[in-house]
Amino acid sequence: MAEKMKRSGNSRSRRMTYVKRKESVLKQAAELSMLYHIDVGLMMFSPTGQFTSFAHKGRVEDIFLRYLDHNDEHKEPLENEARLKYEAEILDKLGRYHALERKLADLNWKKYEAEDKMRSYNPDMTKILTISEADLHQQFVMDAILRIEKIKSCLSKRFHLQSRMMLRC
Repeated sequence: MAEKMKRSGNSRSRRMTYVKRKESVLKQAAELSMLYHIDVGLMMFSPTGQFTSFAHKGRVEDIFLRYLDHNDEHKEPLENEARLKYEAEILDKLGRYHALERKLADLNWKKYEAEDKMRSYNPDMTKILTISEADLHQQFVMDAILRIEKIKSCLSKRFHLQSRMMLRC
């Protein structure tokens, strides 16, 4: 007569039993696969959430995809259509997720560039350790001031031209 199975109350004991039985199940799956030349796909999650999989040839994912395809062939057309719609929704969500990831990466890069530019205008004084580094920062700021003065001059000329044209009208 087969021994009746019961759950152990001790979590440590349960984990040890799981480890022993897991090895036994994996061994039996390998034997079945080799002795009868069949594809066996096995997935397990331990009580702690650790994932274990087995496939004699290839990947366990491929075996489960074969299972899903096999089931699709034997389902009613309405079930297949509902499943295809569901898969299309998932693919669409994945596409939007990847697009958002790319957009986030672009925004993070722009943020990095802006922060880098700001460091040039307002350098960390504790990191300027030599006179040549101080000269470089000074030259950068002087060049920036010259560029700003040129822009300011152009804007001023444009403003005066516009105000003269307004007076003529």
